[in-house]
Amino acid sequence: MKRFVAILMLFMAVALPAQALTPSVDVPTQLAQEEPAVVIDDSEGAPEDDAWTFRFLVPTLLVMTLALVVGLFAWYQLGFNRKYRVRDAE
Repeated sequence: MKRFVAILMLFMAVALPAQALTPSVDVPTQLAQEEPAVVIDDSEGAPEDDAWTFRFLVPTLLVMTLALVVGLFAWYQLGFNRKYRVRDAE
């Protein structure tokens, strides 16, 4: 029995790679077609303008943010100068 299993394993080791090299199914190859698979329509109208929210709210928020940062910086400097007041030597 051991001899039979050894011979069967040897046969399988030799036969399987040889069978893998031969194609079993012929697959037809297709060359590039003349027409595209998907047709894209490029005749769109002019691009739409930005929405009013983008045109007006974004600059307004940027200006408000800049004013807030400048105001906080001034508030911090005034508080710092009041806390650590330096007296002139007389």
